[in-house]
Amino acid sequence: MEYAIETYDLTKIYKSGGKEVMALDHLNLKVKRNCVFGLLGPNGAGKTTLIMTLIGLTLPTSGSAKVLGLDVVKESLKIRRRVGVLPEGAAFYDHLTAEQNLNYIAALNDIPMEARKKRIEEVLKIVGLLDVKDRKVGGFSRGMKQRLGVAQALLKDPELLLLDEPTAGLDPEASRNFKDLILKLRDEGKTIMISTHLLFEVGPICDNIAIINRGRIVIQGNVKELIEKLMAEEGYKIKVWGKGNIGKLVEALANLKGVKNVRLEENYIIINAVSDIRMEVSRLASECGVEVATLELLTPSLEDLFLKYYKWG
Repeated sequence: MEYAIETYDLTKIYKSGGKEVMALDHLNLKVKRNCVFGLLGPNGAGKTTLIMTLIGLTLPTSGSAKVLGLDVVKESLKIRRRVGVLPEGAAFYDHLTAEQNLNYIAALNDIPMEARKKRIEEVLKIVGLLDVKDRKVGGFSRGMKQRLGVAQALLKDPELLLLDEPTAGLDPEASRNFKDLILKLRDEGKTIMISTHLLFEVGPICDNIAIINRGRIVIQGNVKELIEKLMAEEGYKIKVWGKGNIGKLVEALANLKGVKNVRLEENYIIINAVSDIRMEVSRLASECGVEVATLELLTPSLEDLFLKYYKWG
């Protein structure tokens, strides 16, 4: 399989005040094509350093990496032609319009003048800003500026988008619009890597994730598969609610093979088991004269996954 991004023991050491700072520590990462990939971790974990290394603006101390099959050291110029980047806190000229800002950036990217106007209108339409192309950016909301940032990243029609903290400071509506845009771009064949510490903002739209801690990848993989792995490791949680002899059912469940513990929470029975035992629970409920209204397997959340594999501080 050809990956959009692959790194092998990628290491970056900065020297500061006579001390060495390990920003990337033998980092190994693989990002599949045509997906939304979440690089999750707190500020200072090495996320921005990784992005800068992937596009050749920072040289690795050791190790290697490829982006779209190209070496990040030897072929960085080719990479930058095929990758769009939204840096954290992307800035524009407030006294220029959205169209004028993009025209300036298109010129810097060597997009021919005769092709610029059409391409600028195309990307503004994609991000939903075509109707305000003649408005000065100084009057834009933060959400509009973020969408303009995505527009400038799309000017080269890149195969890969690298977005650094793209939802920071957005209000709920702007955040929702941004996430809808990302999913639309993925469905059109783009690969998008979102680097963020805001797990709850972007986690739900990610196909695959990696958790980074002090420059190292703690865990990575498909979100669904990682959650299933967590369930297998931590046990299955089943929620039951019904009418009848609940006490008798609780006692019977406690003696059922594979059940680790049973407890009552408000009106619900919560079962922790080593496997999915919903069929056995349904059978026992019938034997105990309990009419079951709810029998639900509780799936761990991204937050549970994050807390399992990442320790703050």
